[in-house]
Amino acid sequence: MLLYEAPAAAGTLSEKTDKAAFWFAAEEHVMRDLAPGEPVLMLWRTRDTAMVGAHQIAEAEVDRAYAEAAGIDIVRRASGGGAIFTDAGTLLYTIILPHREGMDPKDVVRERLAGPVTRALSKLGVTAALEGRNDLLIGGRKFSGIAQCLSGGYLLSHGSLLFDADLAKLARVLTVGREKIETKAVPSVRARVTNITEHTQERDIAAFRQALVESWAEDGPLGRRVFGEGSLSAIGAIMRGKYENPSWTYGHAPAFSIRNKARFPGGGVEAFLSVEGGKVASVRITGDFLALRPASEVEGALLGAPYEKEALASALARARAAEALGSITEEELLSVLLV
Repeated sequence: MLLYEAPAAAGTLSEKTDKAAFWFAAEEHVMRDLAPGEPVLMLWRTRDTAMVGAHQIAEAEVDRAYAEAAGIDIVRRASGGGAIFTDAGTLLYTIILPHREGMDPKDVVRERLAGPVTRALSKLGVTAALEGRNDLLIGGRKFSGIAQCLSGGYLLSHGSLLFDADLAKLARVLTVGREKIETKAVPSVRARVTNITEHTQERDIAAFRQALVESWAEDGPLGRRVFGEGSLSAIGAIMRGKYENPSWTYGHAPAFSIRNKARFPGGGVEAFLSVEGGKVASVRITGDFLALRPASEVEGALLGAPYEKEALASALARARAAEALGSITEEELLSVLLV
């Protein structure tokens, strides 16, 4: 496994590398340009940031006015899942694996991500477990969420670790729909999450990072790499063109004449459609579902389909919607498309 790091000393923040946009761009650069033939690990931190999933509407998930007033970055990632908050008290991790036919993303989460993290925490006297869709919990409270996507022949998996994050700020900036809170039977975002420091005497995030590096090294030797000038230039271009581009962050809000949403075990789904002449003229599928492929593939298959159950079901089957939307079934999605 290769451990890729920024030129600054590992674990510290700098003007450029504390941006989530830098690291999302770095992930793309590794998969697109470096194209390694072996697994890649990255461990990174950010300034105050609200990250929204690839299929979410930013304004529906984040209190934008508060974020701008408080100096909180808003960034859209390329993977699915829900909105999260990260800061200097949060450690983020990325695993990039060459994708093989038959590779089970759930096995990757369990063995390559959750395994090393829970081992490192165990040495700090903390018992953690992988539960739900892709969440790591301590005592029933979430401290890490994991999202994945496929890109250029690679499986990208990344997640956050709440070590000593500002949970009050997290609760303030993330806007959570009432149906999500009621489904989970908890009163607030704050009640569902916990910091690792609430469960251990360790207070040094750099020491925790080193414990994680050592835990991943138990699965095989780590070869350290530092992004050079060429890589930094390529990462900067991706960052400016995509992850710092407002059209990427906010350009996902659709126009619609039909809107419907529901929450399933695999996540929330919201559909926006316009129907003209009895056929689907436009469609946008959003939510915090954990998708490996872009929802746009499903949306494209639905365009032009007659707005009736059999035709929509046939279009979803052709698009292999169940694969694109993670744990959301074609029947569940169909129930949201129809009103």
